[in-house]
Amino acid sequence: MEGQVLQKSYNWLNMLDSQAYKVWSGFAFEHICLRHVQQIKKVLGISGVYTEVSAFYKKSTDTEDGAQIDLVLDRKDRVINLFEIKFYNDAFHFSAADMAALWHKSSVFSKSTNTKKYLAWVLITTFGIKNKGILDNVLTLEDLFA
Repeated sequence: MEGQVLQKSYNWLNMLDSQAYKVWSGFAFEHICLRHVQQIKKVLGISGVYTEVSAFYKKSTDTEDGAQIDLVLDRKDRVINLFEIKFYNDAFHFSAADMAALWHKSSVFSKSTNTKKYLAWVLITTFGIKNKGILDNVLTLEDLFA
């Protein structure tokens, strides 16, 4: 019987490297972030600014590219914070491909919403970042619970 319990524990540990676990972890982290918008605003120094909170999704068509943005803070001060939320077990390496993806998302968002506001990218990740790239701000899991 003890062998069976150990085997079940071992199977759980094996799941930590599975794609299903990675997807679940990302979803759970994103959910935590969405539940802490007031803390995010506080860390960004915009607690007193009226803000509309949403997400953005535009489906691709035959003639137009789509995009998905995890969190959008549309601020009364003519700034829109666009958030990329990434769960990683270490500091996130923001690559050239990641930067290109954010530029693409910005373009789709601007075209779809016809906004003239300044778009400011914020990355929320578990353990920080190795390089900032085009990001205006980087927040960590620690910031959500400060």
